[in-house]
Amino acid sequence: MEYRYLTPWARAGENPEYTRLTPPIEYHGCQIYRVHQAQFDVVKAGVCISQRGSLAGAKKCADVVIDLEKPSFVDVRIRMLERNGHI
Repeated sequence: MEYRYLTPWARAGENPEYTRLTPPIEYHGCQIYRVHQAQFDVVKAGVCISQRGSLAGAKKCADVVIDLEKPSFVDVRIRMLERNGHI
């Protein structure tokens, strides 16, 4: 089975969609895809909202947007900064 989600970082002329063959880990309303050993994509509402180097880091991103129906990568960035006392 193929799993598809959009990337907000695609440039003009690039494919805006990622395709994965491995099923995601469901966590707090997000899907976490293991891209390779050191990359996990966090997806919510069909859009990648973060790319992290560990499953624990990906879960932290899902935790901070649990209350948002359609968060963006900007929401993740702001909330992670707030969570860590930088804002």
